[in-house]
Amino acid sequence: MKFLRCAALVLAAGCTFAAEAPKPPGKAAIASAHHLATDAGFEVLAQGGNAFDAAIAVTAALAVVESSSSGIGGGGFWLLHRAGDGKQVMIDGREVAPAAVDAKAYLDAGGKLDRDKSVNGALAGGIPGEPAALVHLAKHYGRLPLKQSLAPAIRLARDGFPLEDRLRGMLAMRQDVMLRYPASRAVFFPKGELPPLGTVIRQPDLAKTLQSIANDGFDGFYKGKLAKRLVDGVRAQGGNWTLADLASYRIVEREPLRFDYRGVRIVTAAPPSSGGVLLATILNIVEGYDYARLGRVDRIHVLTEAMRRAYRDRSFILGDPDFVQMPIRLLTSKDYAAGLRGSIRMDKATPSSSLPEGRVIDGGTDTTHFSIVDADGNMAAVTASVNLPMGSGFIVPDTGVL
Repeated sequence: MKFLRCAALVLAAGCTFAAEAPKPPGKAAIASAHHLATDAGFEVLAQGGNAFDAAIAVTAALAVVESSSSGIGGGGFWLLHRAGDGKQVMIDGREVAPAAVDAKAYLDAGGKLDRDKSVNGALAGGIPGEPAALVHLAKHYGRLPLKQSLAPAIRLARDGFPLEDRLRGMLAMRQDVMLRYPASRAVFFPKGELPPLGTVIRQPDLAKTLQSIANDGFDGFYKGKLAKRLVDGVRAQGGNWTLADLASYRIVEREPLRFDYRGVRIVTAAPPSSGGVLLATILNIVEGYDYARLGRVDRIHVLTEAMRRAYRDRSFILGDPDFVQMPIRLLTSKDYAAGLRGSIRMDKATPSSSLPEGRVIDGGTDTTHFSIVDADGNMAAVTASVNLPMGSGFIVPDTGVL
């Protein structure tokens, strides 16, 4: 059964790395958006794990400490390079729409889009993909048991972590929505108001959910008692999940997108992520200039104009490859970039009116990215998201799942 992947919410920032890697570095590196998640990755590496085990640890830890941007109620893309055999693969673990999704459910009494229903609360929630992706990573690419890689995140959820400025700012942004739901309120607004910096945020229900995944893998989240709690909780708040939606969720292994830029082979995310195609278009346009010799203002001008053209294509052409046919070979070709480059003038910005109108997409902090390389040269570049800050704002009771 095919599901519509929730990449109406395609990520603008693709997972990327250079394929022509040097010899194994002998040391590991992790860059993530939160120091506790980075620490979790290094903890797992120290126990003999590889970059893919560390990716599980970092992903899960970010779901606890940076829930404004990602979480096990969301999904993402895991781009992997395995040093031993050179295998490169993109794991697509984005959310999917429940089978009962109906566009009419998101309209108001007058037949117009009710944005609140589409982005807030139980009806806005897609079937999560992140848990399945973590299980898949451990089974097919990691060295350690899933239980070991998830241990740091379980500890952080159970014992808590101090509230820092960035998460507090996201909570402030979503406070009105989250206060509607008792479980969300209990975790993040225990006194009915925004907690002060340094408040220890504990998520015992989320710890139990992560432990269920650690113990029973896919079935620990998508089947059994936890799945029933998820479905009952979502439906009680007006959502339309079913047990069949959860049990039939599957991640997809996709072939990464590859292109060359000034002699360097770039390996990046394929659709339904938009980031890889955007990156290829932008760099192919820029490649036609002696970029290093341009003055600072001209470099900014060229890059901005290249980005404008790539994002125009994103608005009109890119989508989910399971449902939309896209001319990816054309969009990432040097010839196509040359045509786009020909419309760029160095003495003035291109009038927006001369470019086909596209949908304006605001940037934000509601997606996270991290990168890992281990001592053997294995690499993981990961983009995970819950779409809006704090996802739909709704925590399913007794599960900790946002």
